[in-house]
Amino acid sequence: MSVTIQQVEYIKKAKIESISTIKTKGYIKGVFYPKNQKELIVTYTYLIKNKLPHILIGNGSNLLFSKKSKKIIGISTKRMKKRIFTKKNILYANAPTTLTQCFKICLENNLSGFEELATIPGTIGGAIKVNAGCFNKNIFSIIEEIKIFKNGKIETITKNNINYEYRKTNLKNCLILSAKFKLQYSNKKLILDKYKECLLIRSQKQPQGFSVGSVFKNPIDYGLSAGYLIESCNLKGYKYKKAQISNKHANFIINNGNATFKQVQHLIKLCKKRVKKNFNIDLECEIEIV
Repeated sequence: MSVTIQQVEYIKKAKIESISTIKTKGYIKGVFYPKNQKELIVTYTYLIKNKLPHILIGNGSNLLFSKKSKKIIGISTKRMKKRIFTKKNILYANAPTTLTQCFKICLENNLSGFEELATIPGTIGGAIKVNAGCFNKNIFSIIEEIKIFKNGKIETITKNNINYEYRKTNLKNCLILSAKFKLQYSNKKLILDKYKECLLIRSQKQPQGFSVGSVFKNPIDYGLSAGYLIESCNLKGYKYKKAQISNKHANFIINNGNATFKQVQHLIKLCKKRVKKNFNIDLECEIEIV
């Protein structure tokens, strides 16, 4: 049965706080909420064909929306059915599945590989797009292949045919549909203990509250972390109106209530300026500014 764009749920003038974890004030032109892969492809094709500015949204944990977003249409995968299963030591998951959901299935089947990644509050699609990672592990370390929609066709691409590096891939101009992961069998207790250890470290070092996670990439060529550089510039805990550089981890910017894009952007620019002045290092954003 064919699906039309008119059948896909659409909300006009959607509030940013409903689609972004930092929950800044404002709105975007509208958001489509496809319920399955057919609706997702129909929506994506419609926006591409009509050359409408758009953004794919998973959990919205890596997105900061600017005033330009008033002209942008979002495609949210939040209401799509999650499809995830294992065959021996291989895990299959569609793009809307969260990393935490993947870990839970892995734990049930004594499979190791998602313990560290499960502490990231994102989806498979979003994590693959930016090669997300933590605790010296990235998602491409366990990927076998991905399925994408591009130029009107569904394609399967092996990892060897994807260009990826630290927090970056060449998968921006396509629709990520699903992925296949190769994992290792392990003891259930060891898997759970490793996850709990990573979760504890995150809770001890990273702040609670509304944020987009790590704002800047670590400048790996210098062997330094962005948080260390910003803290060394005496900016840890610095407030600008309702936005604040976290006093727990300097690479996080927190929305203390009704913060605007401009307020968050002010702190981003301040961090870049001070780090450049004091260390002659150009910080690069890890988040996507829409």
